Amino acid sequence: MYDEAKILELKLEKELEIKTFITSLSHVDNYKTILKSAGILMKMMSNAQSLGVDIEDELMDIINKQHQRLISERDLRNEIAIIDVPSASHESVKVLNDRIKDASEKSVEDEYL
Repeated sequence: MYDEAKILELKLEKELEIKTFITSLSHVDNYKTILKSAGILMKMMSNAQSLGVDIEDELMDIINKQHQRLISERDLRNEIAIIDVPSASHESVKVLNDRIKDASEKSVEDEYL
């Protein structure tokens, strides 16, 4: 019984840690840190699993969606930072449009769309 309580406590602790971190990622000021944040999120998940924590499917879905959103937002913001609109080629515009489409599908903040 004591072991079950300790396992449940660890599970709840790790889930709270992950959810709190995800909440902190709702807006990332510096797009250059987004990849690091995405990596930390995946590392937190992996660490919890290596400790024997059974992460619920709902939280796994949230983790994966947030990871995809972060990568998409980073790609879009990077593209926006490097494109020179007046002299942009058709290929550059196509890449930017593709990034915008991907970002909107993955719920990136409207501020970047």
